[in-house]
Amino acid sequence: MRRILLPLLIAASAGAYEFDLKPKNVAPGITCFFGEPEVMNTTNNGNMVNTCYIDTKESYVVIDSGSSYAYAESGYKAMQRIKPLPVAWVINTHVHDDHWLGNGFFAQKGVKVLGSDDFVHNATIDSPTRIQTHISPEAYALTVPILPDTLIHSDQTLRVGDQEIELHLMKKKAHSEKDMVIFLPKLKTLFAGDLVFNDRIPSLNGGNINGWIDALDALRELNATTIIGGHGYRTDANTTEMTYSYLTRMRSEIRKALEDGVGIDDAVQKITMEEFKSLRMYETLHRANVEASYRLLEWE
Repeated sequence: MRRILLPLLIAASAGAYEFDLKPKNVAPGITCFFGEPEVMNTTNNGNMVNTCYIDTKESYVVIDSGSSYAYAESGYKAMQRIKPLPVAWVINTHVHDDHWLGNGFFAQKGVKVLGSDDFVHNATIDSPTRIQTHISPEAYALTVPILPDTLIHSDQTLRVGDQEIELHLMKKKAHSEKDMVIFLPKLKTLFAGDLVFNDRIPSLNGGNINGWIDALDALRELNATTIIGGHGYRTDANTTEMTYSYLTRMRSEIRKALEDGVGIDDAVQKITMEEFKSLRMYETLHRANVEASYRLLEWE
């Protein structure tokens, strides 16, 4: 499929939709694009995810290619204006399509794309894709779902330029079936993917609250001083706190409801967790998160 699609992408590459992406330097050699903390729509056109470039002195390594061909191209052009380096690798943190539908842009340049072997089992490449149904046709126009061509099933370390890049796969289902985080020991920088949300409510759709909390506990052992999540603007050493607090509080309240014999419908109505109401997407996601977690925890 990839060999057939790439010539079509190359032929169509002129005149792609342009995002106004704003690069932000978050650590030495680390530049990120931060999306809006909201669902994808025809206003943000998929600019609601975080993607980052690691400058290894000889090339870039890209963490998540973003939500579309046009998004990936716009980010690449912005980085070339900063420093004209080639891209050596694209690393996809997990299988949700807002993080990897930009793979096609990089694939046409011959860039290696790496992800976990979960892409074999759980990546959805249906047409139309989820992103396609939510953003404008112009923003999605050149996008073709292209999965990673390099798959890993255990922790590995890449050496690229002046950086050691540690790839850590979570041992249990968390936000997705197999989340991957990327750690730079030299810079003490962690790319946590969607294990970490800020400025908006996390989504437990298809996730596992117990495995997610365990994963966040494991991330603490890396002692990162800069942490970039998949959504939200915060990048300091305490970036995991909001997600961790939300999940642990929810689990505690659901377990108490189960002990008290509260049924699922009443639990969804009563477990409001008022301190999180000010976060974006609370009304959209919170009740569904309670319901999904209740259904899991009632079988403990």
